[in-house]
Amino acid sequence: MVLKENISVGFIGTYTKNESKGIYRINFDTISGNIENINLAYNIENPTYLTLDRERHILYSTCKIKEKAGVSSFKYWKEDNKLHLINSNLSEEKPPCHVSLNNSHEILISSNYHENKMFVYKTLDGLILNSPMLGSHSGSSVNQLRQEKPHIHCSMFTDDDKYILSIDLGIDKMIVSSIKDGKLYQNENLSYTFPAGTGPRHITYANGKHYYYVLSELTSEIFVFDYKAKSNIVFENIQTLSSLSKDYKGTKSGSAIRMHKNNKFLYTSDRGNNSLSLFHINSDNGKLKYIDTISCNGDSPRDFQLDPSGKFLLCANENSDNISIFSINSITGELTFIKSENIPTPTCIEFI
Repeated sequence: MVLKENISVGFIGTYTKNESKGIYRINFDTISGNIENINLAYNIENPTYLTLDRERHILYSTCKIKEKAGVSSFKYWKEDNKLHLINSNLSEEKPPCHVSLNNSHEILISSNYHENKMFVYKTLDGLILNSPMLGSHSGSSVNQLRQEKPHIHCSMFTDDDKYILSIDLGIDKMIVSSIKDGKLYQNENLSYTFPAGTGPRHITYANGKHYYYVLSELTSEIFVFDYKAKSNIVFENIQTLSSLSKDYKGTKSGSAIRMHKNNKFLYTSDRGNNSLSLFHINSDNGKLKYIDTISCNGDSPRDFQLDPSGKFLLCANENSDNISIFSINSITGELTFIKSENIPTPTCIEFI
């Protein structure tokens, strides 16, 4: 199969609780904004979050296989509709909710919301090696339904690979850890505590900049941090603002946060009112300006992704079994809904 130059290949992570069978592959036309083909790339249970080593053509996924859960790795080729399993590393009862890689793509991190576990694996050409480092947190917070114990929602390396940032919804903290001599250490003095009941969920940063952005789930807020690797205060909170319009009074449930590759626009999704929000980024100080909130054209926008051209945003609406496609205004960042494509319980989108 030979693909046209304007076709970008994407993979869709899903929950397999309804009609979904696993990881799906799409061919996305970066001129028209159309999804041309949808294929089941690999049959596997609950591959809800994905990350890619694009240099080696490797996809990593959360998963469950029979009674055990953990992470799996796959080889992919642009011309092949199928993923090819490399290996799986399974030691959990419930699947993790997030995976990420360091810059060299030699360390994989998985975060388990339910089991309070952060596994740090070494990888070798896609093999997920045994004997991972294990991190866990302690404590609770004020929301008795959601914060009765630690709930690690995502973990990732800083852009310089110096620290691992672990976002814990259950204890309202961003735990800062580091690896030294093959061991994982929590740097409690460098970690950040959010206001009680915030429920931080996901984090992103600006490429080539020192600004980090954390989205909270329980309060739908964005916390902007200035990262100073050599300072006593490594993460300084320089701005906090709502991810929704000021007059919104309904249910709040922040879900995903992502940066446009031009470092000018930041987007968030919210499952409380099924929306997407746009912010402009001040290039001088990293602070945000709220612009607009629009409908995600679906139910429960768990995650979304910008295509490689930067011209489109694709939103994974878990409960309505669809991906909604928006065009991006290159000057203002504003979104315009184009169409919707049916994919069962989508939760994550990654382009190769």
